[in-house]
Amino acid sequence: MDMSTSKKNSLDIFRGILDFGPLSLYSANLKTRIPIGTIHRHIKILEKAGKIRVYESNTKGRKKIQYGPTIYGMVSMYRQDKKFSSSILNYFLLWCDNKEFQKELEKEGFDVTKNIVKSKLVFKKHLDYFSAVENQIEKIKNEENIVSREVLILISSGLLSSDPYYQKIWQELYQNLPGMRKELDEYMTNMIKSYKDFKKQFN
Repeated sequence: MDMSTSKKNSLDIFRGILDFGPLSLYSANLKTRIPIGTIHRHIKILEKAGKIRVYESNTKGRKKIQYGPTIYGMVSMYRQDKKFSSSILNYFLLWCDNKEFQKELEKEGFDVTKNIVKSKLVFKKHLDYFSAVENQIEKIKNEENIVSREVLILISSGLLSSDPYYQKIWQELYQNLPGMRKELDEYMTNMIKSYKDFKKQFN
């Protein structure tokens, strides 16, 4: 399937940020030769999607708004661009010295101060795993039947649990419907057992 012009522009801008960034709107225009209006629109789209964010500028004088990648942005790029995925370790080394990107890594639990070799290999596995997760999310969005209705109900119920009205209804249903209570109890018991078995591997 041919890539749309809009999608290609977003990828090219993101790639430009990775190769030369952090970049301002005007420096992105110089590096990519994409019209400034198009860059402005796609920067806003990428930022809203959580794929890039504003990076604190280290330059002296007048501060420019500069954008750098998020780890989620790298996951998204990893899924869509084979050239990027084959060069991911180089990109990791390119960005891991950037203090703003270090904040991204620390947020995910990475520690690049101890063992950079191990960190970059774990980073690649991180992208391998979460790009696969994103693929599954995409399939669910496209209504492909890869998740059972029971699991979707549990996920949706969890999302509703933050609403006091539905939380109260859920408690009443749990109390008054033994069949539903039994099914939920069995599911949660199995989840807890699986988690405990998983934890034992690291003790």
